[in-house]
Amino acid sequence: MSADALSRRAMVKMLAAVPALAMTARPAAAGPECAALDQAAPSAGPLKVGMVSRHLQWTPLEDAITVAREAGFDEIEWNVRKGGHVAPERVEQELPKAVELTRKAGLGVTMITTTIQDAKSPYAEAILRTASGLGIKYYRGGEYFRYDFKGDVVAQLDALKPRIATLVEFNRRYGMTWAYHTHSAPGMIGGGVWDIWSVIKDLDPALIGLNYDTGHTFARGGVGWNEAAHAAHRHIRCIAIKDVVWHKRPDGRWATEFVPLGEGMVDFKTEFAYLASVGFAGPVNIHYEHHGLLGTDLGTWKLKMPRSEFLGIVKKDLDALRGFMA
Repeated sequence: MSADALSRRAMVKMLAAVPALAMTARPAAAGPECAALDQAAPSAGPLKVGMVSRHLQWTPLEDAITVAREAGFDEIEWNVRKGGHVAPERVEQELPKAVELTRKAGLGVTMITTTIQDAKSPYAEAILRTASGLGIKYYRGGEYFRYDFKGDVVAQLDALKPRIATLVEFNRRYGMTWAYHTHSAPGMIGGGVWDIWSVIKDLDPALIGLNYDTGHTFARGGVGWNEAAHAAHRHIRCIAIKDVVWHKRPDGRWATEFVPLGEGMVDFKTEFAYLASVGFAGPVNIHYEHHGLLGTDLGTWKLKMPRSEFLGIVKKDLDALRGFMA
């Protein structure tokens, strides 16, 4: 056999091994000295799965941790927003307590939810300084940017570039990554990925990235999700897990509906195989927007089902996701 043939065979074997290796990759460092593509370096275990704490706002913080642990999650993405378990104006007092109790229970905290859009967002520096001091590396951004369809949408995207860029220095200072959530609701920027990626593509993905939502990207792109994912993969730093279907309403119009994992359109196996092949190693968090679990604010939301039923619903999605990831 020729040397060229041997070289080709070796290359095929190497490429075939990439997905298996990448799913055990460690997260890249959040600082600018470490590029996003360094995510493919090896680590000690598979990706961990967290629960977004919004879906636990029917119960106090200590019990919310107990519920997440009983359900089998590895982490909690705490909501540092109005109505969440951690109020942004009290982040310096409340987030350390939440993180301490979470970690004492054996769960991790690598990501938080915020309303930070730019450096002028209320409490932005206090949130980042506190989170960084606790070893948290990622924060979800929002509120969401929206289109004004009466104006030039391209000009609106261009105007976002310097605004988002104001977070670069903050993130460099505190070693954190801002991850914009790709929401598909009408008028929101980012559901199709291409638009928000065009805004951030020239910014360091170790500092500015995407919280790539599987349900919302399928709602916008259907089976065409993969073109945008291939273009934006360096900036996909975190994954939000949902499943979705399109259904025809009585008025004849089509709408989206979130459903339990595996019952909708999202091709999780293909998505995770692709993400593994590019070395994704960031946080993975499940969102529950089916069975009425989207929820409302702490202190006002009352769970309309037995606790055992809630645990059964969330465990079912968690088990399904781990099966897809395997």
